[in-house]
Amino acid sequence: MNELNLNFILQKKKIENNIAYIKANLSKIKQPIFIELVGTPKSGKTTLVKHLESLFNKNDISIAKRRETAEYNPIDNKELEEYNIWMIMELMKNISEDLSNNEPRIVLYDRGILDRAPWLDLSVESGTFPQKDATLVKYLYKSDFLQKYNPITYGFLTSPELSVKRKGKPGRSVNIKSIGEFNKHFELNQQFFKDMSSTYNLIETDKYQDRLNQFIADTVENITLDVKSLIEEKIKKQEYEEREVI
Repeated sequence: MNELNLNFILQKKKIENNIAYIKANLSKIKQPIFIELVGTPKSGKTTLVKHLESLFNKNDISIAKRRETAEYNPIDNKELEEYNIWMIMELMKNISEDLSNNEPRIVLYDRGILDRAPWLDLSVESGTFPQKDATLVKYLYKSDFLQKYNPITYGFLTSPELSVKRKGKPGRSVNIKSIGEFNKHFELNQQFFKDMSSTYNLIETDKYQDRLNQFIADTVENITLDVKSLIEEKIKKQEYEEREVI
């Protein structure tokens, strides 16, 4: 057996162990666990979401997936301020619904409320969103309400050249210039992602080009480990609080 195959077997075993723990203990916590994926277009987020959803479903782990809001935004023109306002309000509504349901489960966001931050900054820079309104929207992130969200967040950074290559050809939103501008604001928001998340990991995906299976295996291992660790932390906290009451 070569080293590559051995590494995949060991990695598969780690993922299976993480999944087994999650399945056995998720029902013991009192709140949902949120996972949000943020970052460069065409960096692998949606592909990863499909694999995570399939993995959790196959193992009978309760999961809810939120669609990327851009897929069903009724406002076609992304340069209108109303486009960004609708996105923010829709995401706030979704989070409100998910937080109000205390069923122990995993809620997966493909581009959630945190991902809007660099897009807002980019819209301000391009002149399609007023700075005053963006400042007001940013205050929402400091609310007690959004502090409860506190997701496991993964950021994916892909070079403009590779993003366009994965798209197949340049488009209105996916081209060298627009991706470069987004990446600049995405990188400037790294501390924001850390502050708003229970854990935050940044993955530079260029190294995984033509290695999709390795990208999925590495990221799924890390995410399932983060979920396992967060469940452990929440159970310990609950046990401590129960002892304090006694």
